[in-house]
Amino acid sequence: MAIGRMKVIGQAQSWLEERPELTHWMNVLRLGLFQFGMGLSLAPLTGTLNRVLIDELNIPAVAVGLLLALHFFVSPARAVIGFHSDQSRAQGKWRTPYLVLGAMLTYGGLATAPFSLILLGGNGVLPFWMAFLLCALIFLAYGIGVNIVETIYLALVSDITPPRERGRVLAILWTMLVLGTIVSSIIVGQLLIDYSHMRLIQVMQGSAMAFVALTFASMLGQERLKANGEVLDFNPEAIVVRETLGGSIRKLIGQPVLRNLFVVLFLATLAFGTHDVLLEPYGGQVLAMSVTATTRLTAFWGVAMLLAIGGAGMLLWRGRSPLLLIGLGIVAGALGFLSISLATDQALLPQFYVGIWLIGMGRGLFIVGSLALIMALVDGHHAGLFLGLWGVVQALAQGFGVIGGGLARDLVQHSSGNVALGYTIVYQTAAVLLLAALALVFALRLGQRLKSIRSPWAGLGQVNADQIIF
Repeated sequence: MAIGRMKVIGQAQSWLEERPELTHWMNVLRLGLFQFGMGLSLAPLTGTLNRVLIDELNIPAVAVGLLLALHFFVSPARAVIGFHSDQSRAQGKWRTPYLVLGAMLTYGGLATAPFSLILLGGNGVLPFWMAFLLCALIFLAYGIGVNIVETIYLALVSDITPPRERGRVLAILWTMLVLGTIVSSIIVGQLLIDYSHMRLIQVMQGSAMAFVALTFASMLGQERLKANGEVLDFNPEAIVVRETLGGSIRKLIGQPVLRNLFVVLFLATLAFGTHDVLLEPYGGQVLAMSVTATTRLTAFWGVAMLLAIGGAGMLLWRGRSPLLLIGLGIVAGALGFLSISLATDQALLPQFYVGIWLIGMGRGLFIVGSLALIMALVDGHHAGLFLGLWGVVQALAQGFGVIGGGLARDLVQHSSGNVALGYTIVYQTAAVLLLAALALVFALRLGQRLKSIRSPWAGLGQVNADQIIF
């Protein structure tokens, strides 16, 4: 029996060795298991936990928003982490220890985050401020971990992927991240049909375990050593140590067109981020949707975003302007926010779904258009630099949007006593911010310096895609 099994394995290995292209893409899919696992862990964290805390436990939305936004505000650390990791790699040393540290912190944060249900809903066992502080430490550990692990993962992918293939590989990995959230929201929604706090804790800890298992399966053996201790395929001439955050900002300030573009991107991302902590609570408090139904909203807008990203890529390859994609994304997003703000009754649930779909489409078009526009405005030597900085700006804008949306909702609800009004004001404000960003695009004449349009995926190695999408 054992001899027969070894013979089959040997034949399979020989068959794969004769097909190097197939082996390469199978390895890419294995790399994608990490992103898929990250997506699995994000859905219950951003799509379920926030709804339960706000709707079921009546925790202020600004407090929940602050917890969920902590990982955005830690994102500038990616520049520091990436800088030191690049230095280690340039000396022929491993990046993997950084990856292990990040994965451990991420797992610890994911596994303990659902205990915020017990801490914040503890019926006076701990003072609220002390319970909130403990939760903040948990989410901070998660934020530091996810910034480390995603940065090192993308650097490793760049190390082991030929430059000519890097754009396509990173596009596939980004897609797998979104697919992970879609699959997770469907599965989690099914598991939470009979909802209880303990059930949610178990589900979230299960997603944390899945993340660790998929990370291990994805990265095992990817970074290999020579007999002398150097990393296999190490080429010191191919390693470019990325700049520090300060150096990146100084270069950005020296380029007025890019500086203006970053202002537009910050404003639009701020608008898109306002609903991240409010979508599921809106469905629960205003439209009386179940926990299962609101959890599945992540899958709904995730599919819309995925289709928009694919469609935007096709339009770019056909020569369409990135500004067209940005404009379409902003308009779709604004219409989506207005549609949701008017869906304040269960009878208008279809309109609510239309709004979610438009926001997902708008966000996907906007992200790809932004990437392509930056690629068109900078020279090839600095594309990675500015895309990395763009990722930080996007993350900070999204963080401020999450907190600002929660704060505005709380203030309006408290002053008016109207639950729905707090949400609708935020959504209408987001629509206005998007239209203001569109007006700035035309006022600043950003399209006048467009060069040749390159692939929007060409510099994704330094982009914190997990935080841009979520």
